[in-house]
Amino acid sequence: MTGLKLIREHYHDLLEILDCIKVGIFITDESGNTLLMNAESQKTGGMTREELIGKNMKDLIDIGYVEQSSVLKVIESGKEENIIQSLGEGGQLFITGVPLARNGKLDLVVCTERDITEMANLKELLKEKEEIAEKYETELEYRRKREMEAEGEIVSESFEMKNVIEKALRVARLDTTVLITGESGTGKELFANLIFKNSQRNDRPFIKVNCAAIPENLLESEFFGYEKGSFTGASMGGKIGIFELANHGTLFLDEIAELPIQMQSKILRALQEKEIMRIGGKETIQLDIRIITATNVNLKKAIEDGKFRGDLYYRLNILPIDIPPLRMRKGDIGVLARYFVDRFNKEYKCNKYISQDAIEMMENYSWPGNVRELRNLIERMVVGFDGAHIGRFQVQRQLTGDRPLSDKTAEGCEGGLEHMLEAYEKEILSNMIIRHKNASEVARILNVNKSTISRKLKKYGINI
Repeated sequence: MTGLKLIREHYHDLLEILDCIKVGIFITDESGNTLLMNAESQKTGGMTREELIGKNMKDLIDIGYVEQSSVLKVIESGKEENIIQSLGEGGQLFITGVPLARNGKLDLVVCTERDITEMANLKELLKEKEEIAEKYETELEYRRKREMEAEGEIVSESFEMKNVIEKALRVARLDTTVLITGESGTGKELFANLIFKNSQRNDRPFIKVNCAAIPENLLESEFFGYEKGSFTGASMGGKIGIFELANHGTLFLDEIAELPIQMQSKILRALQEKEIMRIGGKETIQLDIRIITATNVNLKKAIEDGKFRGDLYYRLNILPIDIPPLRMRKGDIGVLARYFVDRFNKEYKCNKYISQDAIEMMENYSWPGNVRELRNLIERMVVGFDGAHIGRFQVQRQLTGDRPLSDKTAEGCEGGLEHMLEAYEKEILSNMIIRHKNASEVARILNVNKSTISRKLKKYGINI
């Protein structure tokens, strides 16, 4: 039985079967006359099945229904032929014509038609996604490298700090939220590093974010990311957020108290629901993150003042670690000073040492900037003085300018240690403002936030 006879006798049965196939099928006889086409093939043209049946492919080219024909190519070559056919509405078909021969003679030409427009779009989308993924991986690798390079070590000999270190190591093994508190410069980030290194997630992403460093209008997009075109000025490829970067790893949110109330509520929801949604997105992203936060602010007072959400505080304060200020652990001053001298000797290729009388003088100082201030002081003395010896004179000059640290301040203070420390702090800030006449410069030298300096200047009534 010839193919033509088979189709004519079983036309409706064949058509019913072929209509179930979601690929266009177009069959002609050995001369190129249309015998059968399924519903999927009918979608790609502008003519009905009834109009096409019996039409020759040459005629269809003449009337502009198609530009070229794989059927005619098969008839001419006697072998399989492939073409890409453009559609009137702008799409494209990939058409494969296959000869069906009987007794060495061409009987039918069977064509399959696949719409490659969607395939091309998917390919372009996949390419775009791969480029975005590569970009994100590069950004994540950069962040990992930068954070690893920035890590330091905790240097301590005092009983107070050894207790805190032991607690941090115990906490590190428990995969839960940690809140690190302490004054500016006490080493909160170093403790975050310590917890991460000794945690179960130490081989996964560790993303650090200073909440105070992100402009308020960018907070949501930075934390949660956004889809492309979600707002004016958005990146064409969208943006992955900090939470996604840290997913399955650890996220360290420093200066958490600086987040505005509205953003605090969104952070709280992300932590409670363990999911986020990008700006402009329609699907939630599941989270598996360990959160470490840090602040130098008294959060309980901030709650009373309406500046921090109580529910977020209790969500973060599961395992608290409080780092004592340097003035409360003076046993660490000497070991830290010698550590920093060694470190800066290597960095600046020097060979300097610090005397015991210099260390004793530093032990009598209040260190409002804590370890960060001590580090900066040592660096300035290593690079700022000639000679190998760092003695009492260099320390005195760096701390108070050309005049000695005032003994009168201590002698004239009443009201206990706290009042004396405040008097020392006021004297230091007064001297620094007289010398530099600029709060930003004082903040830079003392390595504390300008907001901290401004707050303390206002507290002590010091005018610039």
